[in-house]
Amino acid sequence: MRSARSRLRRSVVLVAVAATASAVTGLVPGTADAAPAVVRPPATSASTPASSPSPTATPSVIVSPSDIVVPEGGSSVIFVRLSQRPSYGWVTVDSERLSGDPDLLIGPRLLFPADQWHIWQSLTVFAEEDDDTTDGTGTFLSRISQLPGSGTAVWTVRELDNDIASPSPAPS
Repeated sequence: MRSARSRLRRSVVLVAVAATASAVTGLVPGTADAAPAVVRPPATSASTPASSPSPTATPSVIVSPSDIVVPEGGSSVIFVRLSQRPSYGWVTVDSERLSGDPDLLIGPRLLFPADQWHIWQSLTVFAEEDDDTTDGTGTFLSRISQLPGSGTAVWTVRELDNDIASPSPAPS
């Protein structure tokens, strides 16, 4: 039977680990972006590394697919992973819209532990409702925020509009 002192010591250690992880990553445990969901990529993409490259090389961001379609008012998923193991702890991948329709939005940043660099994570892309009848497009960039010179991934999104064009008045 464990004593109350042993349980208290274990709780203190867990709090210290969470505080250290929060200080390193800048995230607060329990918030939406503190623990990214790990999912499997499309069947056509490799999800395991052939070999572990040198940890001193700079990793790049890989996305699959590089072009997606999102229904207006809906969402789609793009998968993200690193090209190789980073040389230290956690790596943060941030994504941003470079150009295009402001109604196209993306989910939160992704966190990759060094030992899970090759595991695909999902990034959700949203297309907000709008009043136009045209398919919006956008170009996005995903990059490793701690490594400014690292390889980036550029990908595109097309919004599949659900609005119907109003007919032109008939000539009289």
